Amino acid sequence: MKKQGKIFTVFSHKIIVATGILILTLLYFIDVSSLNNPEDKLLVNSVIWIIILLYPIIIWQEWREKNNKTSEKAGITEQLLDDVNLTDQQGEESDDEETSARLNKRIFYFMLSTFLYLVIMNYLGFIITTIIYMPILMLILGTTSKKILIILPIVFTILLYILFNNLLGIPLPQGLLLQEVF
Repeated sequence: MKKQGKIFTVFSHKIIVATGILILTLLYFIDVSSLNNPEDKLLVNSVIWIIILLYPIIIWQEWREKNNKTSEKAGITEQLLDDVNLTDQQGEESDDEETSARLNKRIFYFMLSTFLYLVIMNYLGFIITTIIYMPILMLILGTTSKKILIILPIVFTILLYILFNNLLGIPLPQGLLLQEVF
C-alpha cells in the first residue's frame, strides 16, 4: 500500500526544477537588460525567450505524463489485487523507495560536486579543477572503469582548453593560485 505522507513526488520535483530554471532565467534577463550594446543581448535574449515559451509546454507534458501513469497504475493495481497478495506488493514498493533514495543521493552528490567545482575553479583554475571534477562526477554516475576515469578527464580537459583558448580565443579561468605563479 502507498504511504500517505509523501510531500514531494517525482511530478512535483520536475515542476519545482522547471520553475526554478524559469525564475533564474528571468533574473538573468533582468540583469542582461542593463547592457547598452544590443548586439551583446542578441543571443541571450533569444535563448531566454525560448526557455520562457517552452516552460508551459514542459508543465503540460509533465502533467499529462503524471495522469497517464496514474491511470496505468490504477489498471495494474486492479490486476495485481486479483493475481498477487498484498505482501508481494509491499516488497515491490520498498524496492521502488530504495531506488528513489539512491537516485536522490546521486542527484544531491551531483549538485554538490558541481557547486564545489564552480567555487574551486576560481582558485585552482579550469584545468586542475576539471581534471579533478570529471572523475568524481563519473563515479557518482556509476562509471567503474579505471582507464576511463583517468584518461577521459585529461583528454577532454585538454581538448576543451585547446578549443576555447586557441580556436575560439576565449580564455578559461587560470585560478588565483596559478595567476600569482605565472
